[in-house]
Amino acid sequence: MTAIAAPATLALDVEDLSVEFVADRRWVRVVDGVSFSVRRGETLAVVGESGSGKSVTNLAVMGLINAPQGRITSGRVLLEGTDLRALERRALEDVRGNRIAMVFQEPMTSLNPAYRVGDQIAEVVRRHRGVSRSAARARAVEALDHVGIPQASSRARAYPHEFSGGMRQRVMIAMAIACEPAVLVADEPTTALDVTIQAQALDLLRQMRDDLGMALVFITHDLAVVADIADRVMVMYGGQAVETAEVHELFAHPRHPYTEGLMRSMPQVGLRGRRLASIPGQPPRPTALPPGCRFAPRCPYALPKCDVPPPLVDVVPGHATRCVRADELVLRGPR
Repeated sequence: MTAIAAPATLALDVEDLSVEFVADRRWVRVVDGVSFSVRRGETLAVVGESGSGKSVTNLAVMGLINAPQGRITSGRVLLEGTDLRALERRALEDVRGNRIAMVFQEPMTSLNPAYRVGDQIAEVVRRHRGVSRSAARARAVEALDHVGIPQASSRARAYPHEFSGGMRQRVMIAMAIACEPAVLVADEPTTALDVTIQAQALDLLRQMRDDLGMALVFITHDLAVVADIADRVMVMYGGQAVETAEVHELFAHPRHPYTEGLMRSMPQVGLRGRRLASIPGQPPRPTALPPGCRFAPRCPYALPKCDVPPPLVDVVPGHATRCVRADELVLRGPR
């Protein structure tokens, strides 16, 4: 597999995406008007607590929100200029796994335990490339070798349970990049890994992004990982994007109280013996969203004017926030 130069072309552009699920016998909006874009060779981190809507947003991007329990109610998902929402099912299946691929959080539930890993990767290649079985197997071995699986030719004949957790995640990445997609969505791929293996997985994803010139959408709740891998960041809360910025700008000058709260909750070197900060309260349930700013019930800076739903607006070029007090507050990054 040869390295591909990464042009600064827009690979994925998501506009005003909204998703609803059935709850309490009614449709409840869980993703509300989310927009973002990512260019080839760039990493966009989508960060937030569990229940913020980050995984559902990207499942919708992949076309994996299924009726009758879920539906996309608005928005466009443009992959290299093609609106995925306008495609028929068969055409979408031709794109998914080929031009856009996803690495899921837990590889043991994503890999079929009854089939050799090489065969599972080869099946993806045959589906999208239409090559012979032998060519597909050769491509599977090449992909396993590319992600650092030692003795890839023999390991391709192994079953998922014969791999460690970190190696299974490498297998999932190999499957995702086998057809050299333009966009790779990684849904918390390091959550179940120890710190050393997590660092290796992040290095691998960076290498795959650079080698293939991919756009990488990295979903996580861990701001330390964001600081390590991201170029730009979208912070989500209550199904909305509440702040977007270039990663260094975000850490230096957070402009939303929720972002500040996440940063102050990060473990810091030199704080041994001091109580770890936390955000009081719980994220809102989609069935009981507060009026106005959705973070207001947990926000130490909330005022009566926060009862009005705030728009997402630029505070400086390239840095947007959903806070009516953004121009008044002086927020701090990690201590």
